Amino acid sequence: QWEKADVVVMYSNNPGWKAERAKDLDAFLERGGGLVLIHWAVNGGDAADEYAARVGLASGKGAKYRHGPQTLDFGGSKHPIARNFDKLELMDESYWDMTGDPGKVDVLATGDEEGKPRPLLWTREQGKGRVFGCIPGHFTWTFDDPLYRILLLRGIAWSAGESVDRFNELATIGARTGD
Repeated sequence: QWEKADVVVMYSNNPGWKAERAKDLDAFLERGGGLVLIHWAVNGGDAADEYAARVGLASGKGAKYRHGPQTLDFGGSKHPIARNFDKLELMDESYWDMTGDPGKVDVLATGDEEGKPRPLLWTREQGKGRVFGCIPGHFTWTFDDPLYRILLLRGIAWSAGESVDRFNELATIGARTGD
């Protein structure tokens, strides 16, 4: 699948990640593959350093988490995924103190944890490939939010090297948009 896919979207705890798998991910990104990591797909396990070197940030030893209200602050991000977003309120789970250097990713949105802004959405270009990391997504109701859907769909399109608006019409299908 790594050899044929244009974009891989991961939404799991990533149990198969081991340092030995790095060569597959490296080849995928080098040829221009797009990788979208939703929520716990950032889990690097015992090989978090190797994972973070490719995807930007990874959950590993020392990472913290919290369930509850979140305010995603886009802080004036100029990235096309974040276009027209200032703040987004969600009830979900955040991670912080992750492995990796936030200075080596384009942070699109942060959330306040322990009095500091922590990356919750980011992008990274690796080789010819593109990575979109999205921490929110723990609760299924998050996927019902059309604004969250816009961000996720934009991230998928951007990772594929397509216009971020490619999937806009999908954002409201089945979404609860009224009272």
